[in-house]
Amino acid sequence: MSSLRHEQELQARMGYQFGDVELLRLALTHGSFGDGRPIKDNERLEFLGDRVLGLIVAKLLFLDDKQANEGKMARQLNALVRKEACADAAR
Repeated sequence: MSSLRHEQELQARMGYQFGDVELLRLALTHGSFGDGRPIKDNERLEFLGDRVLGLIVAKLLFLDDKQANEGKMARQLNALVRKEACADAAR
């Protein structure tokens, strides 16, 4: 199956059409794919996504419990955005 066909199938399954299909390709390209050669991979998008997720969760925690102090919110944030919690939510 061609790369284009895979991209179209993935977009159909997600119910989302990328305006810039290159972003989809980039998001799906792990650094190890380059096999030691420098390639464009998803690390910059991962960095941005981690920060966006953290901001959204921080805002929800801040608004949800008006009495929570910074330490409590930090512990909750870390528990919610850690890799295992995100993997569980994705299932």
